Amino acid sequence: MNGAHGPVHAHGTRFRHADGTPFHPITTTVPQADPRTLRALAGGPFNRVRLTASASLPLDVLDQQVAACGRSGLQAEIVLRDRSVIAATVPRLADHPHVWWSAPPDHEAQTDIQEHDHGHHPLTVHGPPDTDFGAPWITHASVRHAQTRAVSGLVHTLGKPVVVDDCGAEGDAVDDPEQALPGQELTARMWEAVCRGGYAAHAESWGPTPWSEGGGELSGTAVERVAFLRAVLDDAPGEGLAHTPETYDASTLEVAGEYVLQYLGPHRYPRRPFDLADGRWTVDVIDTWNMSVSPQAPVSGGTLQVELPAQPYLAIRLRRS
Repeated sequence: MNGAHGPVHAHGTRFRHADGTPFHPITTTVPQADPRTLRALAGGPFNRVRLTASASLPLDVLDQQVAACGRSGLQAEIVLRDRSVIAATVPRLADHPHVWWSAPPDHEAQTDIQEHDHGHHPLTVHGPPDTDFGAPWITHASVRHAQTRAVSGLVHTLGKPVVVDDCGAEGDAVDDPEQALPGQELTARMWEAVCRGGYAAHAESWGPTPWSEGGGELSGTAVERVAFLRAVLDDAPGEGLAHTPETYDASTLEVAGEYVLQYLGPHRYPRRPFDLADGRWTVDVIDTWNMSVSPQAPVSGGTLQVELPAQPYLAIRLRRS
């Protein structure tokens, strides 16, 4: 339940619940959460969902859907596409502790949201990397970008959490290649974002009524891999996680001297070198696609070569015990 740890807020370049518990947003987007969609969300790996406030969806219905998301442990970011829905929607939904706002790009609309939001919820705008995310009232960046490796630069520049809420979709769309990705590619983009110090969202565009346009049932191959990624994050240290570009040539999340999570993407490296602090370290080779963890022999600090099978989409996890 969302209430167990309190509301989520930005904390530096990460998110935390009110009691200090880390929150790693594992996100999907649907226009609304009707009963069928809510059942899929409740059984899925997500802890954050993006819903849209629109004139075609009665506010009472949206309010009920947001409440249901909370009961299923989901943070609910409400996409406010234009200023006309703010005055009614924001004060009505602000009572929910698990609500976030995605604002229109103009500052007047963002001011309106702040004036009506007595709950002081997370607030963002959604757009490409050159969007103005720098205003002090913008708590985090919601980015549209296919190259999730760019997350690290945005985190460094903004000093805020960065979520690529649109990095493409697994599916078979005929008019947009970014909406017709194989599951391996979507999964890889999400891992790249995480190991670059941010996050990326799941999306599906299968068939005539795809999940990301109408909800319903989840059908893609990435979903269970998203659950696996969430489990890896849930097992990571609660403090100090940061991307370390100055240390490694692959996407790497690290707590200096304590923890390393390195993602190798499509590369088939035979081995990877690490210089570790003194102490005893556990070593895991993670197959992010086949969802397996292969423990290696524990090692002492110093120079380490992790031997790897010749296959793509691997990650290496090092933990000082």
